[in-house]
Amino acid sequence: MLTALTSELVIRSAAPFVENPLDWTSPNFNVFGVKFKNAAGLLLGGIWGLALIVVAGAFLMALARWGVARQRGHVDDIAEGAQGVKKTTLVFGCTAAAGLILGFILALAGAIGA
Repeated sequence: MLTALTSELVIRSAAPFVENPLDWTSPNFNVFGVKFKNAAGLLLGGIWGLALIVVAGAFLMALARWGVARQRGHVDDIAEGAQGVKKTTLVFGCTAAAGLILGFILALAGAIGA
């Protein structure tokens, strides 16, 4: 216990004297050229669009399963179908808002100084 406390005290007292060696840097794709920056943007946009299509397909499949279960009166399948629709709706919303979510995380990290 005393050793852990001593180690913690040493680390905390040394922290103000240690400078961050990466404090003056920031991520920048311009170093690789404009073509790479444009290609990276297109690739990420394509992956994001493909993810939206896959999640929308999963939503439609869950909706169809739920509708068939309701039509046939299968109570257990109705609950599973409704749960699937809820999950895919949430996933679709998060996928569509991925840019906002990542932007918020990066802004928060920048505000903290990480």
